Amino acid sequence: MDIRAAAFHHAGHAVAAHLSKYHVLAASLKVDSYGTGEIVAALSRRKLQTAGKAAEVSSRADPEVAAGIAVILAAGLASEEIAVARSLCAGVDRSMSDGDFEVARSELRLAGLSDDTVPYRQAALELLDSNWQRVERIAEALVLNGELDPQVAHDIIQRMA
Repeated sequence: MDIRAAAFHHAGHAVAAHLSKYHVLAASLKVDSYGTGEIVAALSRRKLQTAGKAAEVSSRADPEVAAGIAVILAAGLASEEIAVARSLCAGVDRSMSDGDFEVARSELRLAGLSDDTVPYRQAALELLDSNWQRVERIAEALVLNGELDPQVAHDIIQRMA
């Protein structure tokens, strides 16, 4: 995966996490010249409480919360696909998302849901398509800087509202 594809991949995760009802970015976003990177999304106590959920790790087993993380995990591949369709990067490397989908299936099973990720990938495509300017700004910043503090990513996404 090249750095632009990786930037779009991780930007997709970041925007989906930011827009999640239950999750937040929990660490800096990173990409490197080899096309690898990382993003950490975590449960947000504040968001869980606002949504009327228990503000504790056991909320992972809640079907709505599990569906939320599945969308975040599917958003990396979805973002790459949108970027390719818009001629913003060369190609999609589906193998880079294998781990994302493995975790998504595990979280869905934990909540007693089917581990079919297709509906969550579709939801991620729709979410990112309607928030594409946000994804592009985060991807641009990642290509330029290689790393974004979660607060900086939050500020970029909020400015695009």
